[in-house]
Amino acid sequence: MFPYVGELTDRGLPPGTLEYPTLTGLWAWLSALPVDSLRGFLVVTAITFVPVVVLVTVFLARVAGRRAWVFAATPPLFLYALYNWDLLTVLCTAAGLFAAVRWPAGRAPVWRAVVVGALFGLGGAFKLYPLAFVAPFVLAFLVDAGVAWPDRFRRAAAAVAGAVGVVLAANLPFVVVNATSWFSVIRFQGTRAIDPSTMSVWYWGLQPWSANPDPGVQHKLNLLSTGATAVAVLAVLVVGLLIGLRRGRMPWIETSAALLCAYLVANKVDSLQYVLWLTPFFAVVRIRLWWVVAYMTANLLLFVGWFHSFALKAVGMTARSWADEAQSIGIWGQIILLPILAVVFLRSRAVDSDVAQGVDVDVDRRAQQPADVYRPAGT
Repeated sequence: MFPYVGELTDRGLPPGTLEYPTLTGLWAWLSALPVDSLRGFLVVTAITFVPVVVLVTVFLARVAGRRAWVFAATPPLFLYALYNWDLLTVLCTAAGLFAAVRWPAGRAPVWRAVVVGALFGLGGAFKLYPLAFVAPFVLAFLVDAGVAWPDRFRRAAAAVAGAVGVVLAANLPFVVVNATSWFSVIRFQGTRAIDPSTMSVWYWGLQPWSANPDPGVQHKLNLLSTGATAVAVLAVLVVGLLIGLRRGRMPWIETSAALLCAYLVANKVDSLQYVLWLTPFFAVVRIRLWWVVAYMTANLLLFVGWFHSFALKAVGMTARSWADEAQSIGIWGQIILLPILAVVFLRSRAVDSDVAQGVDVDVDRRAQQPADVYRPAGT
């Protein structure tokens, strides 16, 4: 059934509608058209994601060289990629990073801003969070001390226009057809209960209060998580801006990575597959690999514990098991590591675009050469 346009069901969403933004729902609808069974739908979904995986790998390899293996040969890709729509958003993020870093010399910088903004906007039309990267990208233009102010404002406005234009194009048709059905997705996510499935600090860190399904308690939890997320994101942007002002060049990629960590730890939901969101930044920001290994290990423990606990409960086991312990270690491992990673990202440097050509140099070590990951040659 075509999503986002029908009358609301008891679930609070129109028939055939996922609880995600419009482009994800359209992708799922198109994937379902050739088949008539759940198994067929899974097969089609997996097959269509194969080229998506290839494209993400190519984009990351062009930006980060061998560090692209952090995405292409680590557990998250094998655990989640072929049946999870989050990979579409990862593709938009990787494409945006590629367009920003590898923009052809001689091409108008304002079009670079439009394209990168549009790619992050496209990601937002799939699953919202890449829209947050537009903010540090725009700040990068405003902080760039080597460009005249009129050009700074023009490029910043172009980036915002690219993002907003794509988001409007992906949503306005549905708003016109049935605004109530379109808004139901936002309402659904806004009122979603904070329970064990959210895997966030708001459930696991505030027990037993957070385990109360009472609507009043859930409303307070939602307010807390929303407020904390806003504060965390704003704090990262301010720190990134201060670093940029001191250097005369905004570390927008590093700030985007830290911003994502802040969002994941403060938001009310941190699903298993959200580790995919971080993998492009694990590749393009030069952090120590042990941080990557630590976070992926925590996620792997959470994955194994979460699904095996379901299997044990399905056969009637009610006592606490090793699966529950693995799940707890994985959840708390992610909760502890995410704020640490935000700081690590802000203290690190993005890999240089020349790494893809075999020159393994940090951005800050390129003596007397203005073209870098923030301002490619010709811009």
